[in-house]
Amino acid sequence: MLEALFYACYIACSSVFHGSLIKFSGLLVEVNMRIIVALFLLCSFSSFAQTALPTASHVDVQKYLGEWYSISALPQFYTRKCVAQTARYTARDDSSIFVLNTCIKKNGKTDTIEGQAQIVNPTTNAELIVTFNSFWTRLFRVKGDYTIIKINDEHTLSLVGSKDRKTLWLLSKTPEIDADVKQEYLEYAKSLNFDISKIEDSVF
Repeated sequence: MLEALFYACYIACSSVFHGSLIKFSGLLVEVNMRIIVALFLLCSFSSFAQTALPTASHVDVQKYLGEWYSISALPQFYTRKCVAQTARYTARDDSSIFVLNTCIKKNGKTDTIEGQAQIVNPTTNAELIVTFNSFWTRLFRVKGDYTIIKINDEHTLSLVGSKDRKTLWLLSKTPEIDADVKQEYLEYAKSLNFDISKIEDSVF
């Protein structure tokens, strides 16, 4: 149904605006200006229609910087060979944050990727956009939604996710955390409609 809708959007948005005739599944459909405008708006905004995600009330950026261990995370294509992950955040002169993500493989070898994070909500410092310095991410202008959902007062434990609920990390400044605390954070993620049944734990 959704694919058909997007296909209809594509056809409608590609058509001449005044009473065009479009051949769709063998039928001739007369599309008037009002329908095309409605479909155009749907095409423009449907990809941005995401359920709001609560954030930490305030993040102290200086306390947040440093080395983080991914205790648990939703699996991604680019992390399929990782048995554990770390992230290092360092302040840069242009007020952005330097990002160094490390994938630790089963054989002990590591892969790293560098990037930068930019705070997009200076009121809380809890919403950032991350870009990475690889050919493909630059070519397609890939940007990652990095939302700090929950953080403890000491800034040693952080729950990070994306508004589309496809990415989630439970990060800690130490490679191990208390099991009850871990469960508390993951249950909170579940209450926000993250699928924690797919969560994978790092093995450091």
